[in-house]
Amino acid sequence: MRVFVWTDRTEAAGNSYYRMSGPLTEAAHQGLIASWTASPDLDSPALAAADVMWAPSVANPAVVEALATRGHAGERVVVVEHDDDLLNVRPDNPFFIGGDPDYEAYQRDWAPAAVAAMDLADLVIVSVPRLREVYQQRTSTPVVVVPNTVDAVLLEVPQSIRRPGERLRAGWGGSSSHGADWRLQARRVRAGLEAADARLAIMGHDYRSELAYPDAVYTPWSNRIEDYYLWISRQHVVVAPLADDEFNRAKSPLKALEAGALGIPVVASDAGPYADFVRHGETGFLCRTADDWAEALRTLEADEDARLAMGAAGRAQAATLTTQEWAPVWVGHLREALGRRQLQAHHAEHDEADRGGLDR
Repeated sequence: MRVFVWTDRTEAAGNSYYRMSGPLTEAAHQGLIASWTASPDLDSPALAAADVMWAPSVANPAVVEALATRGHAGERVVVVEHDDDLLNVRPDNPFFIGGDPDYEAYQRDWAPAAVAAMDLADLVIVSVPRLREVYQQRTSTPVVVVPNTVDAVLLEVPQSIRRPGERLRAGWGGSSSHGADWRLQARRVRAGLEAADARLAIMGHDYRSELAYPDAVYTPWSNRIEDYYLWISRQHVVVAPLADDEFNRAKSPLKALEAGALGIPVVASDAGPYADFVRHGETGFLCRTADDWAEALRTLEADEDARLAMGAAGRAQAATLTTQEWAPVWVGHLREALGRRQLQAHHAEHDEADRGGLDR
């Protein structure tokens, strides 16, 4: 099986890693697929030779039009993949900065195009059950869930250990799409940091002004996933503030998964995917109020043994979600879609032959 990923997102970190290069590279390593190629070029020889055309996060009407005319060829299957709910994007999403499209145009043109792309596809793959529920109400195309996963090598990284007298280090990493999360949760997170007298490290987008916490340091984003993991591994706890809204309810618990894989407990908002993923008091803490955040971070600051035990429990949970174990699941769904497509082509060929016989 040869896979062509139609995208211009080739960076190694972020969604492109978890929803493209990570699982496909592992699938090729295991010999489950012959090859995979990522390119925005629809005239690429790799597309002409592909059995699967993989289209991530499709909503642009022009892209959907091209998908309709160039996606299917012979028995090639089209797979649309989503890690975010593109039907319930917030108006304050940084995607709308610059106004092309603005939020109104997105709702009018792009959201319906996302549905049209799913209708064109042979298969839709999403990252969480909630997103499957949302999408399956809008399309008759099969929608399957394949969660985000982590490389098993992370499970071997030693846990971060606090030296006697060392202050607790809390970390958060992410993009500019989390503005609403920080605006709504900053006061509560700050209360927790103050209660634990913790230092905060931020990587990615700089939200220090929203937080207004004096002991916070900033590191720019790196597109090398190894740099990001190294940065997380140095923290004692990961904080994950999240607004409770429709868009976030269909997100994945990726920050908690990454932290758990590295043996680090997470303190997260009791909202969205964290409410279902984080085992409160076992792999981390779920918080609603400023007092919740203060109690959680103070507990982790005061009891190093408890912090390490929570990290170990999070690591055991992450061990069930490794890319090595889940790559065959990705490929299994692709093979099923390809089989359905081939069967449809076979029936269509026989129907055409039958019609030709009647004409004679």
